[in-house]
Amino acid sequence: MKERNAYGTVQILIFFNLLLALIAFFKDVLLAGYFGTSKVADAINLAFFIPDTVGNNLIGTAIAVSSIPVLTQLSIGKESAFYHLTLQRIAAVVFGGTLLVLGGLLLLANPLFHLFHLSGGEDSWKVLNLYYMMSPIIVAAPCWLLGSAILQASKRFLLPAITPVLYNLFILFCIVICQWSGISQTKGEVVFSIGLTAGTAIVGVLTWAYIFREQKVVWRFKDFFLKIDSPEIKKLSSAFTSYLFILLFSQAVLLSERVFASTLETGTIAALSYAYRISQFPIWVFIAAINTFILPTISAHVVKNDRSSLKKDLFRSFTFVILVSAFLSMLLVIFSEPLLQLVLARGSFNSQSVELTSRILKGYGLSIVGQSLYVFCTRYYVAEGKLKVPFIIGLFGSLLNIILLKIFIPVEGASGIGYAAAMASTFNGVTILVYFIKNLIAVEQKRGITYE
Repeated sequence: MKERNAYGTVQILIFFNLLLALIAFFKDVLLAGYFGTSKVADAINLAFFIPDTVGNNLIGTAIAVSSIPVLTQLSIGKESAFYHLTLQRIAAVVFGGTLLVLGGLLLLANPLFHLFHLSGGEDSWKVLNLYYMMSPIIVAAPCWLLGSAILQASKRFLLPAITPVLYNLFILFCIVICQWSGISQTKGEVVFSIGLTAGTAIVGVLTWAYIFREQKVVWRFKDFFLKIDSPEIKKLSSAFTSYLFILLFSQAVLLSERVFASTLETGTIAALSYAYRISQFPIWVFIAAINTFILPTISAHVVKNDRSSLKKDLFRSFTFVILVSAFLSMLLVIFSEPLLQLVLARGSFNSQSVELTSRILKGYGLSIVGQSLYVFCTRYYVAEGKLKVPFIIGLFGSLLNIILLKIFIPVEGASGIGYAAAMASTFNGVTILVYFIKNLIAVEQKRGITYE
């Protein structure tokens, strides 16, 4: 019965992730039809890249993933007062820390955007203005994702699955309003940028309102003082730092891709963004559902030293990840251009946009299996509290990707972005899988004692 309930949870998560992906996909279709691969589209993608990278993909994801094992361990224990106190301190550090990061990045806005080959004048001014509008995401996204992690650690998966759906519905509403009202692209980029910021803040507030209601505990200001000698805080800080660097490697690759894309024809940055989001579709729907379920689950197995259940859940989840990612990777590679013709070729997204995006998407499609393996195996190492293996592999994989960008782009143009990602992701996935299997064999041989 317990096993049936666990995989029933995965099915529910897959449903919401599928709903999320469909809404996000429809949003991207309307977005492509509205902005296409124009200069405005490039400006929006560049301006959004830094707040999204820092707030969502780096700090937000790192704190969400690294906090789940610690919070799961505390929630299993009986010291509810200490559990609530730890939550308050983590929340205080995240909120205060991201405010400092936001201030620093606002001061460094001009030097940051000099990395990209902007034409100067109006283009630079436009990107900076949009960036200032979206910069609060740097604070809002980590707070939202931390709240989701708190709920997931307590095995409350429903709201964390619903809030991304609500966020994308809000953004979709903003795009529909722009199109139906006949708003020009110049004004539409402002509406869209404000919508991204407001949407992130709204779902963050909803998440924390639910936590406050469920916790039924008074949060006092004096309790937010951080005691760094706390074992839980030390463990969280160590895991957060390691996982942040792992994410930093992947985000450095995304940054490099956009820097190289800015040297190519107009619209390449927008095409790169469309191709990337489409290639992430299977990961958002299926792999994310498994990862959302598996991290708190295997963390609980590790705390209880239940190696039999750990092995069973890992094997079933791993099989699912391999089969789904391989099948969808094949579909994207073979049918990249027909797919883009079917779903995006309308409005400002013309035949040239289809051809440019398809060239990048084919390589990105080949990267799906490697990405899925790396993300899945890294969750296991997070639960074990041993991140040296994914850290080293992520570092070398990122360096390889950047070197391949330098080699491929002068020869293949935009296609080289996707092929570089495919080769580096395959390296990451295969290498971490070898170490992952070795570690599981060691667990069996040493009767529950793991090593890296």
